[in-house]
Amino acid sequence: LWTFPNETWIENLAVRHTGEILCTSLNRAALYSINPFSHIASTVHQFEAGDGLLGIAEIDFDVFVVASANVSLTTSTAEEGSAKMWKVDFRQLEPKVSLVANLVDVGLPDGIAVLPDTRRLVLLADAAKGVVWSVDTESGDYAIVTQNEAFIPTNSQIPLGIDGIHISNGYLFFTNFGNNLLGRLQISVNGTARGRVETIASLAHPDDFAVAKNGLIYVAGDNTLYRVSLNGSVSILAGGSNDPTLEGCTSAQFGRTSLDHDVLYIGTNGGILSPVDGIHGGQVLAL
Repeated sequence: LWTFPNETWIENLAVRHTGEILCTSLNRAALYSINPFSHIASTVHQFEAGDGLLGIAEIDFDVFVVASANVSLTTSTAEEGSAKMWKVDFRQLEPKVSLVANLVDVGLPDGIAVLPDTRRLVLLADAAKGVVWSVDTESGDYAIVTQNEAFIPTNSQIPLGIDGIHISNGYLFFTNFGNNLLGRLQISVNGTARGRVETIASLAHPDDFAVAKNGLIYVAGDNTLYRVSLNGSVSILAGGSNDPTLEGCTSAQFGRTSLDHDVLYIGTNGGILSPVDGIHGGQVLAL
């Protein structure tokens, strides 16, 4: 659908009710929008240098929150105290961007999931500290809500733990990037754990993912799009470890309109860290 300039890292995707795809950029500190039908891209907002964008989620009709931090691509770490959460409101003629909170205690903010019974509360994965925070998007208050050994980064070469998160049918689904894990944990309405972590599958460097209505999970990771069932069955839909088709794939989201509800959109970083056939611009692809 779209290829960005070289060395543009697309980290996460969210889809508006209009069908437009919102793309967060980790190294360009920008929020982009792509119309998948007209193939037109635009910049929604250019943030300050150092506010690299990560997770994004819709908290109300056409209102999104996005996490940012000053992230080093070389070390996969964030500057201490640099994490923030922003609100982007599309209900006006021009998008309104406002600061929700300075998340000074958060290590490396990553995936965001909205608690469905509250809407104002979101869960935020901390890939560096290996915990899940609850953030009140109105007051800006935040606190650790869930901790588990399965969230912790234990790979010394890749200091990234819990990464992508989504809530479905009372479960918090999550990936642990460094530990090659896709799992789930039953949670309460406020995000606290209600049971033990269930390991669903072991995947190479799983990043963000989409949970389909039928329960299948589509995971982006290691230049590959995996389809995973709850019984642990794994199949490869596209790409492969040494295949440039989905080079640097980071995220996946389903379309929301009658024209694309069965289309899976995939974001990539263009292979900035581990190029297969050279570094390219980040892309948004459709499957």
